[in-house]
Amino acid sequence: MTNIHTQESGRSMIEMLGVLAINGVLSVGGIAGYSQAMSKFKVSKTTDQIQTMVTNIRTLFSSQKNYDGLDTTTDGGPKLLYAAGILTDENCPDSSACSTPMNPYGGTIEIMVTKDDMSRSERAFAVTYNGLPSDACVRLASQGWGDTASGLIAVQAKKTEYTPTNNQAIPTRTASPGDGNAVGYTKNADIPLSFEAATKGCGTGGSASSLTLFYK
Repeated sequence: MTNIHTQESGRSMIEMLGVLAINGVLSVGGIAGYSQAMSKFKVSKTTDQIQTMVTNIRTLFSSQKNYDGLDTTTDGGPKLLYAAGILTDENCPDSSACSTPMNPYGGTIEIMVTKDDMSRSERAFAVTYNGLPSDACVRLASQGWGDTASGLIAVQAKKTEYTPTNNQAIPTRTASPGDGNAVGYTKNADIPLSFEAATKGCGTGGSASSLTLFYK
């Protein structure tokens, strides 16, 4: 009887360890699956936000000669864009005060009037998303953001954060993207950026990459 009890106890212990091991594997798999799902969700949400912003900006300024007034770096600039419906509660944690527009990754959103691809002053604008994980930056930079008909001029991917300056020129196109910066032009059929160019621009393993889209 003692031997039977000992064997049953040993078998029960082995079974318990087996169950714990299986639960551990399932937990790890569950965490990995959740992480992948969340990553896809944030990329999708970022895409939707940018597309909505661009559409709203181009619609709002369609009757204007230029994009003068688009500037999130000035005092009250983000608040003005919030009031105009370009920024929303999703982008502004403090709602209508909108002191610092934020993206789904917790980084800043910069919107700025720029020159266009013909160097005409205030005839284009930039939308920058900072603080992106490098893998998300690559996915965003290498997806389709439009063609010349959509007003898209250029896409810039950097492994560092970026703040466009008022009425700046469009960044120089990088025919051979170097590490840390890649710029593609719509008119040169560089867009969407290739996976290689996006990876070189966004870098790898970082969490402070940036994506900037230039539209007119």
